[in-house]
Amino acid sequence: MPSWYELREHARTQYELDRTEDDWFSLLWTYESGRTQQIVVTRYESFDQEWVEFRSFVCKEADMNPRVALRRNADLGLGALALDEDGDYALIHRAPLATMDQDEFALPLRALATIADQMEIQQTARDEF
Repeated sequence: MPSWYELREHARTQYELDRTEDDWFSLLWTYESGRTQQIVVTRYESFDQEWVEFRSFVCKEADMNPRVALRRNADLGLGALALDEDGDYALIHRAPLATMDQDEFALPLRALATIADQMEIQQTARDEF
């Protein structure tokens, strides 16, 4: 069972972290095309245990019709689209920290960055997030 600090230290040794705070850190994926996609990894507590949230922003609310967002959720193999309080769509995946292994950490990082970047291209053709 990893602790939050062990997980964050593992991330620091495997990836280049963009920012680090007590309960969250971020990293920036850079693609050969020059595009980038930020992933924010946050620790939080719910149901009497620690959880990890992976979040990658996709686009502004005005850039995606809510019906389109719901239809896209139905096709996602990992994560879900959510609309945050700032009016941004984000791709989110959550997992319990207690049972997380290296693959359960690495897979959401890669997958969410890739899926969010593809959605951002399709919805805006920009590279904002």
